Amino acid sequence: MSTETLFGGAELEVNLVAGGTEKVFVRQFPIRLMPQMLTYLENESRLVELFCDKPEGWSDSITVESFERVVQEGERLNTDFFIRWFHRRLTRQEKVMPGITEKLVRNAGLPLPTGSPNAPSVAA
Repeated sequence: MSTETLFGGAELEVNLVAGGTEKVFVRQFPIRLMPQMLTYLENESRLVELFCDKPEGWSDSITVESFERVVQEGERLNTDFFIRWFHRRLTRQEKVMPGITEKLVRNAGLPLPTGSPNAPSVAA
């Protein structure tokens, strides 16, 4: 077990736009926060704030370089589990409403996620 898993994340020092630095804790999300992560995938500022358990607008106070470091660290800590959680969610959704994933994704004009229950086969 990694120390990040043991402590639930990793500490980073970020640079503030106004000058100076701040230590932040980039969280490894508990399962209950996975739906929030899904909601914020298209809003990177809110995702950074969720990673650091900071209030809305906090991400505007850090430099672009620090913002990107928080994104990288948050994704490193959370993406693998998030993908597995999301796949399980899609699978359950399909069991209850077969074909719904494809319908929702296509209506949004997006390709189906790789490995989703109704994704086209990549076999030749």
